[in-house]
Amino acid sequence: MENILQAADRLFQNRYIISIKKAFTITLPVIILGSIASLINNMPIDIVQAGLSTPVGGVIRAVNGAVWLGSTAIMAILIAWTLGYYLGKEYQLNGTLSALTSVSAYLTICVTTADGGISLSRLGSGGLFGAILIAILATELYRIFSRLKINISEDTPEEVQQMFAALFPVMLSVFCIALTNGIILMTSGKGADEWIYTGLSFLFSAADGGGLLGTLFLVFGIHIFWFFGIHGGNVMDSIMVSAFGENLIHNTNLYASNHDAFDGQLAIISKGFLDTFVFMGGAGTSLCIIIAVLIIARSRYMRSIAKMGGIFAVFNMNEIVLFGFPVILNPILLIPFLLTPLAITLVSWSAMSLGLAARVVTEVHWAMPPLVSGYLATGGHLSGSILQALNIAIGILIYLPFIRLMDRREVQKEALKDDNTALLKNTLNTVVEKIHNSTGEINGEITNFSIVLESIVGDLNDLSAQMQKQMQLLHTCVEYIQTIDTSVGNTDNSIKIVLQNMEKTNEVSIAGAQNMQQTMQKMEEIFFSTQKANELSGQLNMRCRQIEEILESIKDISRKTNILSLNASIEASRAGVHGKGFSVVASNIEALAAKTVRSVSDIEGLLQGMKEDTSDMIEQSEVSLRQVETGRQQVIDTNELFGEIVQNIHNIQAQCDTVFKHSGEVMDELQQINEQIQTTSRFFVETTSHTSKVAEQVRDKSDASKKMAQKLLRLNEETSLLAVNALESLESGEEPASNETQMSRGK
Repeated sequence: MENILQAADRLFQNRYIISIKKAFTITLPVIILGSIASLINNMPIDIVQAGLSTPVGGVIRAVNGAVWLGSTAIMAILIAWTLGYYLGKEYQLNGTLSALTSVSAYLTICVTTADGGISLSRLGSGGLFGAILIAILATELYRIFSRLKINISEDTPEEVQQMFAALFPVMLSVFCIALTNGIILMTSGKGADEWIYTGLSFLFSAADGGGLLGTLFLVFGIHIFWFFGIHGGNVMDSIMVSAFGENLIHNTNLYASNHDAFDGQLAIISKGFLDTFVFMGGAGTSLCIIIAVLIIARSRYMRSIAKMGGIFAVFNMNEIVLFGFPVILNPILLIPFLLTPLAITLVSWSAMSLGLAARVVTEVHWAMPPLVSGYLATGGHLSGSILQALNIAIGILIYLPFIRLMDRREVQKEALKDDNTALLKNTLNTVVEKIHNSTGEINGEITNFSIVLESIVGDLNDLSAQMQKQMQLLHTCVEYIQTIDTSVGNTDNSIKIVLQNMEKTNEVSIAGAQNMQQTMQKMEEIFFSTQKANELSGQLNMRCRQIEEILESIKDISRKTNILSLNASIEASRAGVHGKGFSVVASNIEALAAKTVRSVSDIEGLLQGMKEDTSDMIEQSEVSLRQVETGRQQVIDTNELFGEIVQNIHNIQAQCDTVFKHSGEVMDELQQINEQIQTTSRFFVETTSHTSKVAEQVRDKSDASKKMAQKLLRLNEETSLLAVNALESLESGEEPASNETQMSRGK
């Protein structure tokens, strides 16, 4: 068995198989990410699906769908890139350029959609086989055309040189593949990608018919494709539909009429039959691999992959198992990977043919866990779950010896790695011990020198502590002086501002006093004018009284004239004709007397108005005299107040002069303190100079110490280099290089 595996190992050690393994291994994180997203969206648990139906769950479902599109859905692109990169590295080409060529070449042959896009089915796992073939072909063409280079000046940046060197190889490689695909498409109506999968389907067209042998052949084909990294389920999907696509529908309809899952008329082989009883955990019945590893494996790597992939395998997702161990292109697991599904298919078919197990009568979601899916697929019969458990046990028994062999190899590798690590540690310990022995004298000198340095440093620390205390006192004094200086300066400024305001106030007060004196003069003039007006009013009143006396005399004359006119009239009437002329005179005298009375009456009315006006004028004059007297007294009081203000201003100016004199004295004292601080500062400068000299001596000693430390550092670096080279030699199995060679590498 070991000889067969060694031969298989040699067969699988060619550059293509190695590059494919590396490509699938490096893409494992993306595969795991896509598996997690797909598992969440397709988990056949009602509460999970109900949660994904909510608005928040809809967002989660959309995010998982986007993650799946960015990982599993573009698996062919990822493999084309990584395979082109690693295969290019095998040929010592630029890996990035060969990867770029592989992806571009594969996209040129992919089937396009009606709107001119690329079919997503060819970018995922369904296009893996084509991606692998085109990546290998594109890299080979790139290697052949890499001789066609455009040489440019060496002064040009390296990236530009690489671009010109790869210009023709990349262009010609992609163009040749695209041209070939175009010719095939024009002549046959199908592109290279479609012909690849048509050819694969034709190889297994013998399975068409749905019999046992055809089914075994179909299962074998699915798993042989998977072993080489091709999604066998996608490749064989059209064949499975053709072979037994209607069987499950027939079983469902028949079971609905008689509810007998053991009815011989029910078809045994169907897609539900394979999903439920053969592909438990995915292709190769991967759940059996997980359980077998957890039972007997001791390898840390295998158990970690089994634990990680077991969760997904329960829901029939096995990408982690296929690419993690890996199962793909692993010669050790080739036999059980093909044998287990064939044996389980045969056992399941036999059990149903003999009536020992119910047949599949309903479709179950592909992600339904085993045991549960068997019970549901057979219409609720425990025989389905029991048959699944039996198949899992058979698969475990088939995988166990191969898992043991694989585990033994992995354990040996891990043990060898641990032994190499232990050997490396022992080697390093030995080297370190030698270094300690060879540097004993240096350590002694460094110890003695450290004692001297410690004493010097102690003295410097004491001196620095004293200097720090003095400096703190100086800083405190300087802060106080600055505060006092600032306060004195602020006081001077404030006094100056006060004096300026006082001068302005004094000027305003003097001007106010002058204005008040002028006001007093005006008030006195008004007072005198009012007195004269009052006197004139009195004289006028007196004249009015005199006129009244004259009017009384005129009234008396008028009465007497009336009496005389009356007497004349009487006498004229007595005289008769001779008295008519005298009667006319008497009438005129009477008229004159009446007119005189009226004039006197008018004059009396005018005099009465003049008397009333004169009385009002006298009263107003008296009021004005009193107001003028009051204003005159207020002006006198205001003038006295201005005099007091001027006197207070003179007093404040005298006090400010006194403050100025004391400020000068304070400034003199501050000047003396500054002189003392300057003297102290000169002392500290001298002390600092002395300290600098001592520090220079310490620095000289420190330089010698650094040189010694550098010697030790070089010894440690050489020791580390020796350890690394020893580890590389142990890992590669070569003899360790000589010390001179290792030293030259270190340089």
